[in-house]
Amino acid sequence: MQTGQLILGDYLIIGGYLVGVVLIGLFFSRRQKSLKEYFLASGNVPWWAVGISMFATAISPLSFLGVAGWVFMKDSRQAFGGTLVVLSLPLAALVWIPLWSRLRLLSIFEYLELRFHPAVRAVGAAVFPIQMMFWVGNGLVASSQAFAHATGNNAVTCLVVIVLLGTVYTMLGGSRAVIWTDVAQFIVLSIAFVVIGVLLLNYFDWQPLKIYHIASSVKSEVSGYSHTKLISAELDLAIEATIWAMIFSRLSEILTFGTQQVIVQRVLASGSKRNMFKAMYMNIGVEIFWTALSVVVVWGLVAFYNQNVEAKTSIEHPDKVIAHYVVHYMPVFMRGVILAGLLAAMMSTFDSALNSISSVCTNDFYRRYFRRNRSESYYLAASKYFTLAWGLVLLAFALWQLKHSGQTVLERFGRLNVLISPIILCFFVLGVFFRRTNTPGALIGGLTASSTAVIISGIPGGLLEPLVEGINWMWVSVFTTPIGLIVGYCASLLFPAQPTERLAGLTIRQPQTGTG
Repeated sequence: MQTGQLILGDYLIIGGYLVGVVLIGLFFSRRQKSLKEYFLASGNVPWWAVGISMFATAISPLSFLGVAGWVFMKDSRQAFGGTLVVLSLPLAALVWIPLWSRLRLLSIFEYLELRFHPAVRAVGAAVFPIQMMFWVGNGLVASSQAFAHATGNNAVTCLVVIVLLGTVYTMLGGSRAVIWTDVAQFIVLSIAFVVIGVLLLNYFDWQPLKIYHIASSVKSEVSGYSHTKLISAELDLAIEATIWAMIFSRLSEILTFGTQQVIVQRVLASGSKRNMFKAMYMNIGVEIFWTALSVVVVWGLVAFYNQNVEAKTSIEHPDKVIAHYVVHYMPVFMRGVILAGLLAAMMSTFDSALNSISSVCTNDFYRRYFRRNRSESYYLAASKYFTLAWGLVLLAFALWQLKHSGQTVLERFGRLNVLISPIILCFFVLGVFFRRTNTPGALIGGLTASSTAVIISGIPGGLLEPLVEGINWMWVSVFTTPIGLIVGYCASLLFPAQPTERLAGLTIRQPQTGTG
């Protein structure tokens, strides 16, 4: 083991990686002739690549740093929830893939207009970029802070450089470039964690049980559990990451999966319905592999820093534990590979979110309200401008979030996301699962769910604070989603039902006769 600053070789490896992803964008930019190619990669990407991209898009920035920070500071209960994907995603595939393979829309929010009204589409599409800002902004902050810690550079500088490069290759290459760079980024991420795991095993004389024994003997000062704790079954709303909260979270994923533009775009890129299912199963396998690998590696880090207490005190934030280990204990040149993995974690979600936001802006607003009946080349050019503009917006939000990064990245994003995600979720669930719902019911249900989330989350210093005190943020969606759905359905009964012919192909249970 050795300590020291990065050397020229490390920077050459990092620079080579950055040049490589930009070249991928340039390579695929030559194929762009239509919006279908730019946003859906013409539906002919191999299913296994789509499955890997789905995982890299959904979780890699949080898993590379957030899961490590969470387990290092608390315990493994939240990470264990990732293994429940083997139950939730197959059901999600059965529910959503038939619908989206039938409709094949560039933006899923177009469905809300077909099912309800342009106003519902506009509200859902307007909320989506905000949700992406919360998601991507917090991932960028955690990654840039870790990279800055590793390289000695300023976090702001790291943010600016990475966001601009990510924006360039996303703008140039579209969805196809995003998918293939996600595959490359996942490979780099996996190599990074495997290398760290091997080095930790070597440090403990290749005795994995020794690592587990040490990690399990250390109790977290934050959660009160050992760092290897996987399951707890307390029926207490003040306690986070209980098995009940994890199960509900994964069950809700059955509903939320098909309401995420960034994921549906990836699914449609695989082409046929059969390939869509294959991509889903690939995603499940990758997530289980990654969850097991990352948790075991972090147990090794817990054990390592338990025996190197002085080094542990120099870790400024739990999300920086990976970067700290890389800089101070990785061999020369291997640090460059690991830090390239850190960049991969930073960019894999950013590029997918950016491409999806551009799709929504182009299809749900620009083409719908401002410039109708223009050529494909015109909309394609507009999409690239939207990509550039939103890249700058996401950068501005991330720079602001740098000042509010006291919690772990998982908790910070979770607390923000539960406030707005119920709107989109209620719109789609009310539309897809209930034939009797209508436009007023959808709008009332969505707004009720989001308002309930704000109330339950607590209004500091307000009259409602005593009512919600003691409810952990992980439980907020347990209440908001059912309340929104019940209110939305009941509100729909106060207004006329939609004509049966209007619902054809838009609901899980197809209408027969009458209005239902």
